[in-house]
Amino acid sequence: MEPKIANTKSPMSDRIQVGINGRVLVKPSPGGVGRYTHRLLAELTAGSVDKYECLPVAIGAEDVLNLPDGVKTEGVVPAHSGPRAHLWEQLTLPRILASEEYDVFHTPAGNPPVLSQTPLVTTIHDISPITHPEWFTKSYAALYRILTPLAVRVSDRIITVSKSARNELIDIYPTAANKTTVIYNGVEGRDTVDSEPVDSLETGQFLLFVGSVNPRKNLSGLLHAYHHYRQRTSDPYPLVLVGPDNDVFASTDLPAVDGVHRLGFMSESQLTWLYDSAAVFLFPSLHEGFGLPILEAMSVGTPVVTSDRGAMAEVAGNAAHLVDPTDPTAIADGIEDVLEDIEYQYTLSQRGRDRASEFTWSQTAHQTAELFRDVADDA
Repeated sequence: MEPKIANTKSPMSDRIQVGINGRVLVKPSPGGVGRYTHRLLAELTAGSVDKYECLPVAIGAEDVLNLPDGVKTEGVVPAHSGPRAHLWEQLTLPRILASEEYDVFHTPAGNPPVLSQTPLVTTIHDISPITHPEWFTKSYAALYRILTPLAVRVSDRIITVSKSARNELIDIYPTAANKTTVIYNGVEGRDTVDSEPVDSLETGQFLLFVGSVNPRKNLSGLLHAYHHYRQRTSDPYPLVLVGPDNDVFASTDLPAVDGVHRLGFMSESQLTWLYDSAAVFLFPSLHEGFGLPILEAMSVGTPVVTSDRGAMAEVAGNAAHLVDPTDPTAIADGIEDVLEDIEYQYTLSQRGRDRASEFTWSQTAHQTAELFRDVADDA
């Protein structure tokens, strides 16, 4: 592979021009990676002149609605996933980058254009398709066994969103160690005043889980734990599950349990109300790159029960009740421990707000922009 050639900066400005892969923004139900990309663009665009000294352009996102104000776009992605999307990423993107004066190209979702001559920054949120292929369809896991080592090889710098994710990456790909930087996600403040109530649910009278339906989210374990909780309690709270299905994951056989309300994908105003109105937020995931829903719940003061390992424990710190996600009884105990102790609820609520305030998108954007400049300067 030929060495990359840096594009020449505009003589009218020392600000660097950063292309950002907009493919993830095209998805109809964006998850955590979509939120990460959207918030990063919003921050970089709002502060690009005074704070960040970079001009971001969302490539492939011309047809995307609800982009942050002022975001520049170029080109259209023919599909948000599947072979056409990957071909666009690997064949069309390099041509777009070669035709413009991009100093750096950032892929926020793990798959950079490997043939590009523009310096590359890649965010790898986690490598669960490599470490746990059983959680995904066979074709998806096989694809990432090819793409991930290529991404590690061709990227000038790699961002992970937690120390846990970085450690996992360099354990499998040791060559990534010297070019991988941890930059935490942020959490945006939610305006609870304009939130939209969800019919049939009462404030403070339900348990909440937010996340896509897939094996690593441990929904089966959560439902078994909820069943234990219902058996022990005379007047149990309902459990509300929020999040879309995703066809890249292996099928998830979920047990039928009374009291469970599955709502699917919700609007932001409804999601704000759910976070704010839940008695307890439950997130006993088996594996995360970061675990943004933990901070989303903490930011509005809702007590959190989450896993005692990996990125979940790293992000939560001492502001959540930590449980063994592989033990449904331990999860059930955690639910009861929080619900039955008002003082403990208050403590978790206060600690959670304080913890969430440590993670801001402004800080994420500042650190990311500094890395872009380092890469451009080194090219």
